[in-house]
Amino acid sequence: MKKIYKIYLSYYCYILFFPMLMLLNLFIMMSTSWFSMWMIMEINMISFISLIIFDKFIKKESLMGYFLIQTFNSYLFLFFLILMNYLNINNFKFLIFLSMMTKLGLPPFYQWYLKMMNNLNWMNIFILSTMQKFIPLFIMNSFIINNNLILIILLILSNYSSIKGMNLTNLKIIMSYSSMIQITWIITIMMISEMSWMIYFKIYTFIMLTISMIFYQYELNYLNLLNMMKLEKMMKFYLMCLSIFSLASMPPMYGFLMKFSALIILTNYYSYIYIYMLIISSLISMYFYLRMLFSTIMMNSYSIKLNWWNLNFKNKMNYKIFILIWLNFMMLMLMEMI
Repeated sequence: MKKIYKIYLSYYCYILFFPMLMLLNLFIMMSTSWFSMWMIMEINMISFISLIIFDKFIKKESLMGYFLIQTFNSYLFLFFLILMNYLNINNFKFLIFLSMMTKLGLPPFYQWYLKMMNNLNWMNIFILSTMQKFIPLFIMNSFIINNNLILIILLILSNYSSIKGMNLTNLKIIMSYSSMIQITWIITIMMISEMSWMIYFKIYTFIMLTISMIFYQYELNYLNLLNMMKLEKMMKFYLMCLSIFSLASMPPMYGFLMKFSALIILTNYYSYIYIYMLIISSLISMYFYLRMLFSTIMMNSYSIKLNWWNLNFKNKMNYKIFILIWLNFMMLMLMEMI
């Protein structure tokens, strides 16, 4: 009885707080003062904690650590804002940038982020890795300073996250490092074009939504569980493959077009050596994306045999999967037009 009560309570928390998180992401773009940004950021944190407190995977230690880190960096942000306004010193912008990096869970301030991701279900992982990062990114966009030190830091973070993601078997940790890599790309683009980083972020959010929905439905937490995607669920298997290939920036997926468009923009402002190093980090990260699918494809290759007559579309492809596949192709067309 108590378990059923928690399930219903969690369901109603999603109904109440998920729309609130979406509205707060819209409000941050309409805010006109730094204090209102800080208030929205605090309300957003409380709403997310209220949402995940009934997650069956969450641990009290991880939740308390998340609360303390987010609160501490929010007050640092407010403190540096006050000093910057009263002392008229722009050097505090870099310290604000570091506080937002901590809230985003980027190295070297990322241990709390790994623990949180490992102790959440896949839908909450989607929220933490996408929606919860928009407000810090938007604030960072207001303070971003284009200098060589930040570029070097972002390049090191991208390569470090790519290397750390190799040889892991925990899908939640793999997607955590994947999120770090994508965020470093977003911040790099942010230093040049405000519109481009928002488009990049929206596409990444859509890819994460597709992957998280499938992993959540099948409770896939480790690489060896990916062979659960059998023939009777082949359309979902294909959708998962398309999404992960897109996240790995494999052509002609829209994830590839997303990074290709970003590279075209970056070549007009940064040196080719810096661009090459970013490409190398993407190639390294591509390894652990492909590991997520290689064993599954090999295990199912004998049963699939590319026989499309075995697929019963009426029974196997529900309306949710149809919508996700349709959105995949629409997003691809949108990126080609851009």
